[in-house]
Amino acid sequence: DEKTSEEYRKSVRENGAELIFSPVSFEIVARTTDKYGKTKDFTISKFSNYVERIMEIPAGIDKNRITTGIVFNSDGTYSHVPTSVFEKDGRWYARVNSLTNSDYSVIYNAVTVESAEKHWAKDTINDMASRMVLIRPESFEPDKFINRADFAEYIVRALGIYREDSIYENKFNDLNGDKSQTQAILTASEYGIVAGYPDGTFRPEALITRQEAMAMYQRVMKVTNLTGSDQDRYKNYKDFKDVNDWAKSDVKEVLSAHVFNGTSETAISPKSNLTCAEALQAIKNLLVESQLINK
Repeated sequence: DEKTSEEYRKSVRENGAELIFSPVSFEIVARTTDKYGKTKDFTISKFSNYVERIMEIPAGIDKNRITTGIVFNSDGTYSHVPTSVFEKDGRWYARVNSLTNSDYSVIYNAVTVESAEKHWAKDTINDMASRMVLIRPESFEPDKFINRADFAEYIVRALGIYREDSIYENKFNDLNGDKSQTQAILTASEYGIVAGYPDGTFRPEALITRQEAMAMYQRVMKVTNLTGSDQDRYKNYKDFKDVNDWAKSDVKEVLSAHVFNGTSETAISPKSNLTCAEALQAIKNLLVESQLINK
């Protein structure tokens, strides 16, 4: 309705972005009928696979001004959802991919990350910041080693499953920091992407090795239904033998899908720590290879 739409427009404007067209509400309801003819409706709010929503871009709108699709939360805030833009029969469309029901639209939200100006991953970092996967661009350090908390936040925001208003049980006894980051960690845990330790901790500040990251990217690939086709790619890396046995199958699969790259043409450096820039690049690769966003 118009009142809700205006509230959404105001929320987007206040964040320095531009709403491209009015929000659209999507809902899937299953209706059952018992033997007595009585019907009952069940709203399906969470899906095991991405569901596409196709929205036509109004005539006169430059397709290059489509940064990403967004999903609105019940409190008026919004989050990124994987979105691609395509042309068919002379018309342009936005394909929004989501694992939940809600209200959706697309925005223009160009962000430039100053610390990445001369970095090899500059384009990816700016793209992920514009898509609100990287939400603190002013303090971003591309070559800093990433910790478990930031990694979880990048992942759930990239997948479009982060919601401010989601309620998940906190199974960890050491999460008492940033509220949005705690929410991200609990979301990643709910989807089986990250796990805690036997002592009940999550250890948000602990750094992540490259092989640990690849194991988690493999779990994300299961969420997006991505499988690799370049099965022998791992043989390019002479130090694959250094990968721990528990991670070898995950590393092979992530390399096979071209989600993850080596530190050189012949080294995967499995025991080295992962940087923030490398994490974002792999996330973008995963979304592109899963055909959830444009290349």
